[in-house]
Amino acid sequence: MPVRAVLFDVGDTLWHAAGAPPPAEFRRRAAERAAAFLRVRGLPAADPAALARACWDAMEAAMRAARSGDLVEPDYPRVAADAAAALGVPLDRAAAADFLDAIYVSGAEGGKVAYPDARPTLDALRQRGFRLGIVTNRAFGGERFRADLREAGLDIDWDVIAVSVEVGYLKPHPRLFHAALDALGLAPSEAVMVGNSLAEDIAGAQRLGMPAAWKRSAADADGVVPDFTFDRVSELLDWSLLAEAARVR
Repeated sequence: MPVRAVLFDVGDTLWHAAGAPPPAEFRRRAAERAAAFLRVRGLPAADPAALARACWDAMEAAMRAARSGDLVEPDYPRVAADAAAALGVPLDRAAAADFLDAIYVSGAEGGKVAYPDARPTLDALRQRGFRLGIVTNRAFGGERFRADLREAGLDIDWDVIAVSVEVGYLKPHPRLFHAALDALGLAPSEAVMVGNSLAEDIAGAQRLGMPAAWKRSAADADGVVPDFTFDRVSELLDWSLLAEAARVR
């Protein structure tokens, strides 16, 4: 079947955090936001900075465990609520979700910028008739993620956006890829995956029979051979598989 869609990872594929503040600045901002959140909610906390750090560290630890385990996306609000309880701060699951969102430094504020050729490449692929989608591992989805895309100039009216925290599974789990494919009504052979992780993007897609292009990065898996390797996003336009698919439309 001809290729009809191009699915993208986002982080270090379409955007990167070249201008990210140093870790100490992230912590400072998170501490300020934690204090404001607790003040508005009337919740006691002797050390808002410690609370923010504990909840964030617990969330990241849960994600790492899931990535090396069953690939089921953790319940981050519950994880954060448990971390807060250990510090004597009573947060129910809903409040913990709001707290994580409050302390999250994202988008342009977090230094995320699109690669210069990312948007022109997406526009060119759209002009060639391809449907475009996102398949990404992220602990935050919804409007926060969509706003980050807008800030980066990557709000292109995507045909599908499959975010791990919304689907419930992390790449390379097949269910995250299938969430995008099913929404598009396509078989794996009718789409290609583009990403920077050999383990998550390339191997995960290829196991389903989906060709995959790797944006060269630090290798995180052995024995995985991409169908196409590139350094600049615009090089995708020269991938023979996509060029030929566009010609037969």
